[in-house]
Amino acid sequence: MPILVKDFTWTQSPTNLQIKIPSKSMNKNNIDVFTTDSYIKIHFNPFLFEIFLLHDVDNERSKCIVQEESIVLELIKKKENDWECLEKCLTKEEKKELRQKILEKCQDEAKEKTEQKSLKKSEMDRFTVQKAMEIDSQQHALMDSRRDAERNKAMNELQQWNDSLKPLNPNINASKHINSNWSYNIKKNENSVKIVELPSSDDEKNENKTKKQTTQKKPAVNKTLASNISKPVRSEYVEKMKKETANRVLPKLRETGEVVITHTPRTFPTPSRESAAQEEEAWLKNITQARRAIGFVSEDLRPEEHDPQWCKEKGDEFFRNGNFLGAISAYSHGITLSNKLPTLYSNRAAAHFALGNFNKCVNDTSTALDLLNPPCEGNRKSRAKCIARRAAALVRLGYLNKAIGEMKAAAKLMPEDENIKKDIYNMEKAWEQNPDSD
Repeated sequence: MPILVKDFTWTQSPTNLQIKIPSKSMNKNNIDVFTTDSYIKIHFNPFLFEIFLLHDVDNERSKCIVQEESIVLELIKKKENDWECLEKCLTKEEKKELRQKILEKCQDEAKEKTEQKSLKKSEMDRFTVQKAMEIDSQQHALMDSRRDAERNKAMNELQQWNDSLKPLNPNINASKHINSNWSYNIKKNENSVKIVELPSSDDEKNENKTKKQTTQKKPAVNKTLASNISKPVRSEYVEKMKKETANRVLPKLRETGEVVITHTPRTFPTPSRESAAQEEEAWLKNITQARRAIGFVSEDLRPEEHDPQWCKEKGDEFFRNGNFLGAISAYSHGITLSNKLPTLYSNRAAAHFALGNFNKCVNDTSTALDLLNPPCEGNRKSRAKCIARRAAALVRLGYLNKAIGEMKAAAKLMPEDENIKKDIYNMEKAWEQNPDSD
């Protein structure tokens, strides 16, 4: 439960406001500061400073300075005037309502800033992409212009070289006579020469006749091949393999079975090693002796001791003698024997509470209340004790609001108990001093 800081000092000027909060035993890394224009909250465990300012200040321009033995708040006033006092005079309900409004407003502002930041980031990304596309298009245009210039330069050089190869006087007269079988007539014009081919000789005619005869004979060959292909071809090897596969006898399938494997029981989860055998045996021996020192070992119990009621009585004896670990061990063994006895859980919760195991105390009391159903007059006091013990554990865990509700429920079951009424009064008083507690 945090302690409210009241011994702070403050000074002011027409424009500034300074608040000095003492903090002698403080870790600078564990300070939580929450400030707005009209509300300031500083938490440094176990102290809490909270104030609702009389007028608004400029939160953006204000400063928080953490010194060795104090925390200094330098606030800038929005209006230049002298304040009559530092904080508003509000009731508990008004403070709660105003605190909730300020928190919701800060959440909305943070959400709006996040949205604006994401929108600005998307706009910057879009602008970056557009600029990259423009630079890319400029680079492509530059590359195209350089390529066109190089191509035009190469074409001009090629044209110049081609023009330099043309003859100055292209007047050529040529006439040749080749054998009686071949002859060409060359007709020359002013700019070009035409070559006319004469009819073929007798040898070429004979060759063409033989080609025609071969082409006429080919279809007959193709017909004979087609007739041979249409007939099925039998293979002795294929027929033999078919007979062998038909007469083959396949072996029977393997029968299913189960293989039972038994392992040596082992306390440790790691594999056993010869080098660590002596160390493990010594550890088990020490653990057994320690368990016997705080209570008993289940292997050492006599037959008449395997009774949950006996375990309860044994645990009660340990609890009265102050041996809370032994009591927990006895109750736990009784629960393993029978998990339907609510007294084992409620008594073990008391032992956990005595040792400071408040979470386990809450769990055991909840289980005991579940087992005490249906509620009746016979278990009224037991239910009231369980609820009160759970409320006490919740107070130790810091859940003061829930503990008050639990204690009031116990008071309804036992209205004559003065201790419960006194506890409720003390819890409500603590709640008024620290309304921020859960």
